[in-house]
Amino acid sequence: MKKLVSLILCLAMLLGCVNVIAESLYTPGTYEASVQGMGGPVVVTMEFSEDAIVSIIAAGELETKGLGDVAIEQLTQAVLDAQSAEVDMVSGATVSSTAMLSAVADCINQAKGIAEEKPVVTDETADVIVVGAGAAGLSAAASAIDSGASVIVLEANSFLGGAAGTSMGNILDLNQEVFAQADRNDAALEKYAAYGEDRFPEPWKTDYKTLLNQIEEYKNNGHEKGSLVTIERVMIDHYVKGMGKDLEGNTVFLDYDMIRSGVENAENIYGWLEEYGLTTTPLMEYVSTPAGRGMGLIELLNKAANGAEIRLSTRARELVVENGKVVGVIAEDAEGNRITYHANGGVVLATGSFSSNGEMVAQYQKIGTGLTANIPSNNPAGNRGDGIVMAEAVGAELRDMGFIQTYLKGYQNLAASGEAGNVFKAAQLLVNTNAVRFADDSNQSRIVSREGNDQPDGILIAIGDSKMIEALNAQKEGFAAELISRGMAYTADSLDEMANLTGLDAATLVATVDTFNGYVDAEEDAEFGRKTFNGKVEDGPYYAAKLQLACHLTFGGLVINKEAQVLDTDETPIPGLYAAGEKTLSTLIQTNETKKSTQMAGIHKTVLARNSEKASAYWIGQY
Repeated sequence: MKKLVSLILCLAMLLGCVNVIAESLYTPGTYEASVQGMGGPVVVTMEFSEDAIVSIIAAGELETKGLGDVAIEQLTQAVLDAQSAEVDMVSGATVSSTAMLSAVADCINQAKGIAEEKPVVTDETADVIVVGAGAAGLSAAASAIDSGASVIVLEANSFLGGAAGTSMGNILDLNQEVFAQADRNDAALEKYAAYGEDRFPEPWKTDYKTLLNQIEEYKNNGHEKGSLVTIERVMIDHYVKGMGKDLEGNTVFLDYDMIRSGVENAENIYGWLEEYGLTTTPLMEYVSTPAGRGMGLIELLNKAANGAEIRLSTRARELVVENGKVVGVIAEDAEGNRITYHANGGVVLATGSFSSNGEMVAQYQKIGTGLTANIPSNNPAGNRGDGIVMAEAVGAELRDMGFIQTYLKGYQNLAASGEAGNVFKAAQLLVNTNAVRFADDSNQSRIVSREGNDQPDGILIAIGDSKMIEALNAQKEGFAAELISRGMAYTADSLDEMANLTGLDAATLVATVDTFNGYVDAEEDAEFGRKTFNGKVEDGPYYAAKLQLACHLTFGGLVINKEAQVLDTDETPIPGLYAAGEKTLSTLIQTNETKKSTQMAGIHKTVLARNSEKASAYWIGQY
């Protein structure tokens, strides 16, 4: 009897174990989560059975086409195969990958009944509050941490990096040991003599004269190896590339002191980043790309900023001012809770550009007559100009807000820059939304920097026939059809039908194409001087793809001094307020003004780190 009881008890225990093992992993049902991606929300809907992920539907309509959307598709299958959010991100699409996997993890937690722990909303205090976790913000945080300060970093996005994270991450590299082993660059130096010293105002003129002397000595040094790259050469290159005119005819060029400071500190910055594992690949003569590109650089800076408390999905809304001094920031978290962050020492604004704020771009830009609030952005959605708006509200001066740089993309970001460039090359002609040509449509760089910005909404429509389709598919199999599936391209049997699909006037389009075909026959463009052609538009099916100029950089912003203090409209520092990064990138001055723009790329001796050169004039994204 005892043996029977024991057997029954053992069996009961065994059955109990089986019940535990067989307990449901998930509560069956459908769950949804949304996380901010590169261009907008990435929405994930997942269906669960008791013990498995059954299906995933992921959508990121505003993610970069050909990159972010591909990452989402690949990760969908990877998560299904792994039955987990613990899968590798897709290289080159870190922001979209992070958003996708964060949303997946949220859905899994919902299905498991794991409630996300919500922090108790209270006021928080640190020595330094940094707004923005991009390259400049993390540099500022690292500099302050190095000086013993406590730091809280607020980031509106759900990921680190900002625009720098999505860039190549290129940095100025003036390693003279490397230059000494390089091939001679005599040919590259020939252009400088032709500039003439009258082209340059002081102190640029002094640098130019010094450079000419350096070139002369270099030509006569008798060495078989070694290239000439000096601080003066970099300075003159910046002057030449940075000079131009706005729509009103104002001549602008870069601020000498800020550029010089950045160039002189380039080697110190490079050496500092090497302490955290920086390795690079040469890109151009004095420019290098970090391993991992922009996000690789951000990872290094995140290591450097170890000790800072980073609050993601927390958007700063306004500055707190007491007795004329900025003493904190009021921010909003993902749940809409408003939190006040108090700063004992100061607030550093590093919120990036306003390139993703179409209305703000349209309000200020002075580079094109056609750019409107409809302009897309080449940067994360978080680049909305928050720091500029907050600082202006407390009296900060804004300068050079009219200067931006555009990039060619697919209409409303439906194709990445590289893809848009390939469409441009394959097309036979380019028209605007009025169905007329407006420039030499073989010259992409000029159209992007000049004529394209004057077209309505910055929209350019690439037109061709079967030859264009063949050229697109030669670049990537099925590329022409893929662009149609995205909603930015069309095919038709006649030009009249094509006009209807693209919203163009049919009679005007037909007349434009007829005139263009005549130029192809004559091998000369009587209107715009085009010399080379991709053939006549005559062999259907016809093809059209909508391209658009996207805002890549905004160069205007807050005015700072050499201590990175934000200046008011009287050029007086606003106590407790500092700024760094792209929104202080302008460094442009107008020759008919006495005021100078004192913006720079990065953080220069930020608050509580004034003796540190580690983050001084942090130089990124200039090339």
